[in-house]
Amino acid sequence: MMTVPAWLNTVVEAIFLISLAYAGLVAVVMLTMLVLALIEGRYRSQQQRFEDHAGVARSRFTPTVSILVAAFNEEAGVLAAVASLLRQNYPEFEVILVDDGSTDNTLGVLRQHYDLEPYDLADRRLPPQYDKVRCYTSRIDPRLLVVHKNNGGKASAINCALGLARHRYVCCVDGDTVYMRNALLKAMALVVKDPATVVGVTSLFGISHIPGVASGSAAEEEPEHGPFALERNLLGRLQHLDLMRSFIIYRLAWSKLGSMLCVPGAFAVWRRDVVIEAGGFSSNFTCEDIEMTFRIHEKFLREGRPYQIMSLHEMVAQTEGPDNASALVRQRARWQRVTLETVWHYRRMFLKPRYGIVGMLGVPYYIIFEALAPLMQTLSFLALALLIVFGQVDWQMYTLFLATVVFANAIPTTMAILLYDQAYRRYSVRELARLLILGPMDLLLYRPILVYAGLRGSWQFLRGDKGWDKFVRNTR
Repeated sequence: MMTVPAWLNTVVEAIFLISLAYAGLVAVVMLTMLVLALIEGRYRSQQQRFEDHAGVARSRFTPTVSILVAAFNEEAGVLAAVASLLRQNYPEFEVILVDDGSTDNTLGVLRQHYDLEPYDLADRRLPPQYDKVRCYTSRIDPRLLVVHKNNGGKASAINCALGLARHRYVCCVDGDTVYMRNALLKAMALVVKDPATVVGVTSLFGISHIPGVASGSAAEEEPEHGPFALERNLLGRLQHLDLMRSFIIYRLAWSKLGSMLCVPGAFAVWRRDVVIEAGGFSSNFTCEDIEMTFRIHEKFLREGRPYQIMSLHEMVAQTEGPDNASALVRQRARWQRVTLETVWHYRRMFLKPRYGIVGMLGVPYYIIFEALAPLMQTLSFLALALLIVFGQVDWQMYTLFLATVVFANAIPTTMAILLYDQAYRRYSVRELARLLILGPMDLLLYRPILVYAGLRGSWQFLRGDKGWDKFVRNTR
């Protein structure tokens, strides 16, 4: 056993105590989120069972929606995505797809499949910066409007579609995601209950290697009637579990508290006037979704206006996920970067009573458990490495501690799976068993990748990087 210098021993002890305190705080927050998610999940499940979706679908008073699609180099999957949107079981909507300067044949496949023809924008208003766009309408389905513009990023593409939108509500979606037939209906059912205050809605979406041919997602019949099949790719399953945990536990809990701070861009229903009043989506951030959610919270709370931003735990879509660790790191580094950009920009909300639960709990949570998480996790690894080097590890105690952490880490995953199955019965017994087995493996197989991605994203933030760093699409 090596002799440990006094100063180094002090440093290691400090790191260990900080890591232990952080882990304890994580455990308290996790348990709180679980309780809140259970309450909200049961309430939403009961509400869904008694929901008159058929009445909402038939009623002429149901709010109309403009579905806004941003697409860049989505040749491989854009047809499946658009087809799923045009099949929405909803009384009145339009689909506005903006091809943001794609360098592949995205526009070509749309033109051929939907028989596009040039469209005169005389009856629609478009901001001056989009005066050189080309617009096309479909001879096959007049609800589809396709816009081609020079590349400007996703926020620019969504703002362009927003300027063309005709309806009171907009649903922002991705061009690589395939949507269930009742996706829009289920989200808007929440809006119909309280249109005066519900300004934003999102819901769970799953991971699929190839969304266009995922089980049930591209079928002509109602996809909700059939069971979902899990990805064979292990990394895909781990990502799927990650999203289930995020939506079914954490977003549901924050919805219960009125502090849900991220409406993801893959499925984001917003009241159009609210987005316009807020100034549209910003191109100054790596991603547009989390920043818009923070901005609307900040604006409504500062002005003292009643509002709700809500999340469901029903699966409404299948989106393509990275199929290798390198691609996953690029994606999650981007997510970490925009989280840091956003919390830094809205740091004025931190622990300010005027911002209510958002300022006192929501923003601190994002700073402590999202922005700083990679640093804290790395410190714990560093402390362990130093203890091993100097022979200071009690391996019996450490093994017991590690087993406890693995078990505790699996609890939110297990609860998310059980809550979802109790409400919707979408998976076979075999698939449920596979998901539950993966829960304890998450910490050892998946978390190290996310920690590295978080550190990479943090470094990119400090350097001022803004690139999208899009991962290569899977073969279809």
